[in-house]
Formats: sequence, C-alpha cells, structure tokens
Amino acid sequence: MSSPHTAEAPTAAGPEERWRRLDPRTIAVAPLRPLGTLLLTGLIVVTFRGWDRLGFVEPLLGLAVTVGVFALSAWSWATTQYRITPTHVELRSGILVRKHRAVARDRLRTVDITADVLHRIAGLAVVAVGTGRQGGEADDELKLDSLARHDADALRTLLLDRRPAAPAPVPGPLGGVPPHAPPPPPEELLSRFDLRWVALAPLSLMGLVAVAVVTGAVVQLLRTAFGDEMWRSVPARVVWSWISSFPVLLSVGALIVVLLIANAVLSPILYVLVYGGYRLTRHHDSLHVTYGLITHRSVTIEERRIRGIRLTEPLLLRLVRAGKLAVVAAGLGSRAEHDRNDKTSSDMLLPTAPVAEAHRVTAAVLRSPYSPLAVPMRRHPRAALRPILLRWSWSVVPAIVLGVLAALDVVPAWLPEVALVLLIAGMAGALLEYANLGHARAGAYLVARSGSGVRTTTAVRCDGIIAWRFRRTIFQRRSRLLTATAAVAAGKGSHTIHFAGQDDVLQVARDAVPGLLEPFLEPDT
Repeated sequence: MSSPHTAEAPTAAGPEERWRRLDPRTIAVAPLRPLGTLLLTGLIVVTFRGWDRLGFVEPLLGLAVTVGVFALSAWSWATTQYRITPTHVELRSGILVRKHRAVARDRLRTVDITADVLHRIAGLAVVAVGTGRQGGEADDELKLDSLARHDADALRTLLLDRRPAAPAPVPGPLGGVPPHAPPPPPEELLSRFDLRWVALAPLSLMGLVAVAVVTGAVVQLLRTAFGDEMWRSVPARVVWSWISSFPVLLSVGALIVVLLIANAVLSPILYVLVYGGYRLTRHHDSLHVTYGLITHRSVTIEERRIRGIRLTEPLLLRLVRAGKLAVVAAGLGSRAEHDRNDKTSSDMLLPTAPVAEAHRVTAAVLRSPYSPLAVPMRRHPRAALRPILLRWSWSVVPAIVLGVLAALDVVPAWLPEVALVLLIAGMAGALLEYANLGHARAGAYLVARSGSGVRTTTAVRCDGIIAWRFRRTIFQRRSRLLTATAAVAAGKGSHTIHFAGQDDVLQVARDAVPGLLEPFLEPDT
C-alpha cells in the first residue's frame, strides 16, 4: 500500500465521507472497447482466410472471452472504492494487488473530466484528479473511471472550490433568515467556437496525421492477425504489382496529390469533431475550457496559478497569421506528464484560430489592457546566426558524402540531388530560426520567441521566475552571445532566450527579478 503526498493520516470519515463505488454502468461500458478490437481482428482474419474454415471452436472461444472480460470488469468495479474527506481524496483499487492511494486536497491542481462516445451514451464521465507535479509519477493522479456525469461535475466543483465557507445565517427579527451574502457572479464568456476557424484546419495538417495513425493501426492489426505472411498474401501482391507498373515519379506524385486531397477533406472534419463546442469561460476566479463533439473534454484552471501564456505558430499557419494558444500554469505540468492517454493537451486555451483572436483572449485571460505576446521583440545580433548554422550543419555531411560516392559511381546519381534538397532545407530552417529569435519586457511579463518550423512565443510573469541559468560555448564568448533560461514553477519548468546579446539579456534578467542577479554580476573589464 502506498499513500503519496500524505502528511498525516486522513481523519475518521463521517457518514458523508463514506467509501463510495464507481457508477455500476461502468461494468458494461469498460469492456466494449477491447471487445470491439477483438471482434474487428476476428472479422479480418475470417474474411481473409475464408468463412468456410470457421468451425465450432472459434465462436465458443469468443463467447468465453466475452464472458471473462465482463466478469473481470465486474470484479474491478467491486474492488474499487473512493472517498472524499475534509483533507484527502482516497482511492482503493486493484484486483490481485490492492492499492490505497491518498492525495491531500490542498495539493490538488487539476480535476479534468473526459467523456468519449461510449461514456456519453451511457451518461458517464472519467474524472482525473492530479497534483500536477513536475516529476510526473503515476501516483500523482487518481483516475475515477467512471462516474455519472452529474456526480463528476459536482465532484469537480467540490474539490476546486477554494472559497471560504460562508458564515452561519442570523435569524431576522420576524424569524426569517435575511440574505447575508450577494449571489455569485455570473459566468463570463471569453471565447467560443467560430465556424470561420475551420478554414484554417487544412494548414494544420490534421488530416495527414489522421491518415498516418489509421494506416499504422491497420498495418499493425494485419500483422497481428497474419504475421509476416501479410506481405506474401494475394491482396498484398496484387496491390504491389499494380503500383510498380507505373513510373516512380508518377507514383510519388499521385501519392502526394492523394495525401493533399485527404488532408483537405479530413482536416476540417477532424477539427470540428475535436474542437466543436469549444467554450472558454471565467467563473469563481477559475477558467473553464470545454470542447469536443465525440470525446467531450472539460478542464478547469485556477487563475491564481496562471504564470503566463504560450502562442504556437506552425509554419503554414504563420503564413495566414494563425496559431494555437496554451496557458502556462502551476500544477498543470507538461502534456506528457499530466495527460498521458489523451491526444489533446490539458493546457489548451484556444484551438487553431487567427492570431488576432489569440491576442484578444490573452488580454482577457491575463486581465490586461493589451496582449504581452503582441509587443515588438528585440532582435538578436547577427552573430547568433553562426551557432544556428552550425547546429543545422547535419544536412551538409550527407550532401558531401553522397556527392563523392556518386562521382566514384558507387551510388546512383540522383542521391546527391536528394541530399542537395536536404541541404537547402537545412539552410532555410537555420534562417527561419534566426529570424524568429526575439525577446521583450512587457510590463509584468517577460516574453521570449524561438523556433524554426514551429514558432513559439511565451510570456511569463516576472514574479513567477525563481531562478536564472546562463550558458554559452567558447565560440559564443567571442561574439558576446548568451543563452538565458528562466526557471518557472509552471508548465515545462523553463523558458529560454536563445543566443541573445550578453549585455542586453543580462539587463533584461536583472530588471525582471530585481536583486536576484546582483550578487553574481561583475563589472565588465
């Protein structure tokens, strides 16, 4: 038994703090996904090998597996319990190995609610309660799979409500109880889904990602069903002989055209399914982000834990001035740490949308008259281009080696041409990275920008910076360049200003956190 983050034993539970079970409907919902995968695999095997080869053993085996999976689900439900005490959230689970975990309520940072198609049909939701620690241990999160939807919403409100308890009402002179507190403020809408944003979806290449995921899943499914015989099967040989009958350039060009068409068709559909119903609201000093038509996601972020905002602009979206907005907040951790099994990020504030909307949302979230992400950036010295070119020099070596081998007739003559294309792409990437470098001080925020294919602009509160780390190579000393990293107890934990002028970045760091660097600075002789 383990009990992480427990400073003291939980208090004795009263009647309202009794151990509770998950919703009984989870017994029927939990096995549906693995059984669906098994059923699909079985159908593929039977279809390729022939229905006439199906005997009596396979259906009986499938029935036994189905009964076993539902029995295991019922056993898991019967052995899983949770309770909420005034100081802790506790979870007891495990079939063969019993676990008892407890998370102190004053350490809670996130309560996320997720409901996929099966859960929504059944009226259920998955509640993930976490501390958001940077370490990312599995014990930092308690997952309740699944609760009734209204119970999940009530649990989130209970765990994240930090308001002090209201005083006891005082009876009036006529025996009534007069109101002693004003009603809570209404919910404030900061942003909502706009159909015009769907036009930006093809530039995010969501369709290509979906094609790659589906193709990989189908190949893995076929390999699981047939093993290495899949590539020697009749359908595989027919498809390969048909493709090889065309010239290579024509096949490659046709493949590119098909992928572009698939991306143009699938990206808007996926965008609507993933982000449809998006709403960003403020209520009780917390931000609430909800989105998703198939898998409904609801994330709550306390405003007092917000340390900054991050704007991500991929290259194609940058051409039309669009990007994606995320929050830098204490306790959310990184995407990999906080949300290991979801394809979306827990820190998302705004899906792919115009940059103008991103700046408006940034100003509204930070309660600022302007967006710190929109301030002009200080350009970095031209000397910063040299270390960037050196870092991108990986594309030079293949070009030289393949050129020599082609001159000796060791490799085909077209290989150096491919290497030359890679060389040009590498140099373009280096120039893009240098052009995107920049930093600024915008009131109470420090802003840093970097990236090549994906440009990232981050604004963090200066009072959230807890340490500075400076780094430079021996070659950067002569050019008086310095890379400064601000350590912030939020998000990924650090935000870097790359290859900036030494005097400039030291002055910015000194002004951002007064008194932190003075003991370590020496006069420049």
